Amino acid sequence: MKKSLLKILVITLFITGTVFGQQYILKWANYDVIDRANDVTRGLVYNPYSDHVLVATRFGGNRVVKLDPETGYIIGMLDTTDTGFEGGTYPLNLVDIADDGTIYVCNLSVPSNDPNDRFRIYRYTDESAAPELVFDDALDGNRYGDSFAVEGKGDNTWFYTSGYQNDKMAVLKIGTRGIALDHYIELPSINSARHGISPVSPGGNLWINGAGDSYPPVRLISNDGNIIATVPDSIIAAGGTGTVHHVNLGSFNLVFAVNVFLTNAVRAGRYYEDELGTITFDYFGDNSDSLMLGYQGNELVNNQNGSSALSYDSTRHVLYALNGVNSVAALDLNGLLRIATPRDQGAATIQIDGKKKEYFHYDHVGTSQDRDLYLTWGSNAVYFGITGHTLQDATLQNQLFLAFDLDPDGDGGSSVPPSDAGGVSALPFKADVVVHLEPWDNFDYTTGWVYTWNGSEWVVGSSIDGFDIGYGAMAWVGGETDTTLTEVAVAFNSAGLGEDFTNIRMMTYSAEAGSDGAILCAFPDVNPTETGAAFTAYYEADSLGSGMYAANPEDLRIVNTGVGIQPGTSLPSTAILHKNYPNPFNPKTVIPFTLREKARVELKIFDLRGQEVHTLADEVLEAGTYTRILNGEGLASGVYFYQLRVNHTAISTQKMVYLK
Repeated sequence: MKKSLLKILVITLFITGTVFGQQYILKWANYDVIDRANDVTRGLVYNPYSDHVLVATRFGGNRVVKLDPETGYIIGMLDTTDTGFEGGTYPLNLVDIADDGTIYVCNLSVPSNDPNDRFRIYRYTDESAAPELVFDDALDGNRYGDSFAVEGKGDNTWFYTSGYQNDKMAVLKIGTRGIALDHYIELPSINSARHGISPVSPGGNLWINGAGDSYPPVRLISNDGNIIATVPDSIIAAGGTGTVHHVNLGSFNLVFAVNVFLTNAVRAGRYYEDELGTITFDYFGDNSDSLMLGYQGNELVNNQNGSSALSYDSTRHVLYALNGVNSVAALDLNGLLRIATPRDQGAATIQIDGKKKEYFHYDHVGTSQDRDLYLTWGSNAVYFGITGHTLQDATLQNQLFLAFDLDPDGDGGSSVPPSDAGGVSALPFKADVVVHLEPWDNFDYTTGWVYTWNGSEWVVGSSIDGFDIGYGAMAWVGGETDTTLTEVAVAFNSAGLGEDFTNIRMMTYSAEAGSDGAILCAFPDVNPTETGAAFTAYYEADSLGSGMYAANPEDLRIVNTGVGIQPGTSLPSTAILHKNYPNPFNPKTVIPFTLREKARVELKIFDLRGQEVHTLADEVLEAGTYTRILNGEGLASGVYFYQLRVNHTAISTQKMVYLK
């Protein structure tokens, strides 16, 4: 095909507008762990390993309470019987979680008032474990435990704490002899990290916030205390704030704080960092309704201590907010920044420009041969983003194929691909449309064909030549100066997928040209990647409607028609086996599953040889969503499979990777 030599201007499919709604949306509020007369509830963190919200409170005794993230209801407590959390001005104060799922709880200590008062940290290996006292020291005699943060995992776990009237932050680290003091950070001012510390990376920069006799602004500091950036009061800290939490979502870098002294409202600021490392800020969103965070939803209790906590839930796009004597609340952030699909308007618009910044955690659906696939859609197109040098190929050998079955319940289409690229022998369904993109030796748009099945053979419905969605599809290949990414938009028009489909099946692969060419990647990632492969797995959605997340198995299922220990979902109407997280993992990972009715459930782990290595569940359960935790200690690094059986029938098998 002749390539266009004209310089094509980068054009976005849709015009980027403003943020959606600019409001936080209250999902639930809990007052059962709040004492409006005493500031005894100060610590909160979301635990992705158990899918629980953990709240540290002294209301009703020293407790770490587990809340259901969907409802806010109390569903249990961590074990506190062995230690009793003894010692300190407050024996139990704050809770946080490391990147490997280890839970840490600290007290609040004031050795200046009592020489025997020591700062203590307790460790839970998981929510079912008993706590262990792992740090017990008076430090330098100042007050510690008003703020507490944990970052990293294993031997690279860091701990940060400060307190009222303290101009220092103690930095601790796990070493060969356990947790030990690493150094002190001289803070920019007294109390400036009293309420909140939000580490950017283990041993790296830190967001800090706090107040005392004055109201210092939210700041970003280095690990040695140098100020990197200061958030203007007008954006986030008007009237003084407590706690701080930063979240990175695609190209959106957000920092949150709670206005505990005036309105009990959450505020957010957006920050930008240029090539020189200079950080600038802009207002983002608006105050939440202060009644949302008030006591019983209508009483604003004065919180003189300013105690508060924030934690982000990346499975629901929710911010959990604790406001000491007022409430624990779950705030849906889609009113502030909508990242569910379709994403074809507003601040999170997908742009076909070869950059990864528009994609979020919720768009990531798989990894194959060191390439990641991001999938989302708007009202006019479905978008695929594949990392790596997928089409950036000076040899012009790499080919990219996207296959679609637009009538899964019908007999139309063909399981034989319209090209022998990579020697692929079969698609996993009877495809109606296949988009074939050829490589390009520049970091630019690409060319190709849209094949349609006419009932007896594949025909070229349209040729792709340049950056024009009117061809039915278009692609952009990112360059070395940015994230290398092949982005493809396949249109809902007559030249592309058409407009008359509801259910849809999809898969994509990249391969070298020729019948013996190597398969470079295949998605879903459980498909084989050897020459001559017959693909068996695909993505399936009942629709490509609004409010959906591509990574959510209830919105986009992985179906595998293969046999044996192979990942996939074969009977989604009976039960759903969700993707484990994190994946890869070390040493623990969470495996969620959903039952639609009461049934006997078996959840088992297999190695690559098909040998069973663990049984995580073998019991009768009521309908609902459950999680089980796999501890990989004792296992070798490598690929494992987890299989869900319901009433002795295999429902689904998924793949995970254990990396020590």
